[in-house]
Amino acid sequence: MSTAEPPQGANLAPFGGSAAREPEGPPRGRAGTGEARASVDPPQAWGDHSSEERYAFARDVARRAGALALDYFENRERLTIELKGPQDFVSHADRDVEALLRREIARAFPGDRFLGEETADAFAGPIDGCWVVDPIDGTHNFLRGVPYWNVAVAYVEQGGARIGVVFDPASGELYHAARGEGGWCDDASGTTRLHAASTQQLAGAYVALGHHDRTPSARYLEIRRRMMERGVAMRNFGSAALQLAHVARGRLDAFVELSLSWWDAVGGVLLVEESGGYAAPFAPAAATAKASCVACAAGIARELQALLKD
Repeated sequence: MSTAEPPQGANLAPFGGSAAREPEGPPRGRAGTGEARASVDPPQAWGDHSSEERYAFARDVARRAGALALDYFENRERLTIELKGPQDFVSHADRDVEALLRREIARAFPGDRFLGEETADAFAGPIDGCWVVDPIDGTHNFLRGVPYWNVAVAYVEQGGARIGVVFDPASGELYHAARGEGGWCDDASGTTRLHAASTQQLAGAYVALGHHDRTPSARYLEIRRRMMERGVAMRNFGSAALQLAHVARGRLDAFVELSLSWWDAVGGVLLVEESGGYAAPFAPAAATAKASCVACAAGIARELQALLKD
């Protein structure tokens, strides 16, 4: 797998950024899969006690929130569903899972801020020393019985994630990373280090191109046309954080979406960076603002960015 940064002098506008460094780790699996064969214990994050506590806590609370969400998923016919806007659903499950996350975070770290999707309008303060959560990322899938959704938890300092956790309750896969410590996945087989795919060209790449059905976009249609011309295999699975986790694991070669919120992507971007992939900077201007998200195998970063230029 290549983990080199895009060639020097490459213009990566409008998104910018650079390829993440390749963390040392166990032997990798087959080229292009991103899977690691060995199972190892992830390192303790950083040197200070509070950071280690937050990393362990983030994994634990994501599992607890996921267990609650999974119970709702398995009994979803009982849910009351509300419509926030066209194709924008929310249920009691979303609110109850976010309430659990807020309560447990406040109990463990009472001085930290909290930004959640379902309560974002009431958020006040900088996104620094702040937990950012999406209680159920992929609500439409969740409500229709499609097992492609997740609980996303991140801890943000100075505009970037220090900790990112994406828990897929349906599969039992827990993706997690701490800044500078590599990306990892815990599942029934143990703990494995994540590696983004070794893909070197867009032609034939497996790319998730996300979009909101409630926001028609000529820009999205133009990008889709360009990808079709380049022979890209496109999908949209409807859950940004989980698709980013799958880029980190090498299941997807790239993920692109033009308009995402903090809670949709900030932790997933860290997963990609810590797994040797490329991720453009992602930092919406305000708590409820949106920004473009681009993450991919390092080997296709330059070509993908060129395709995305206006």
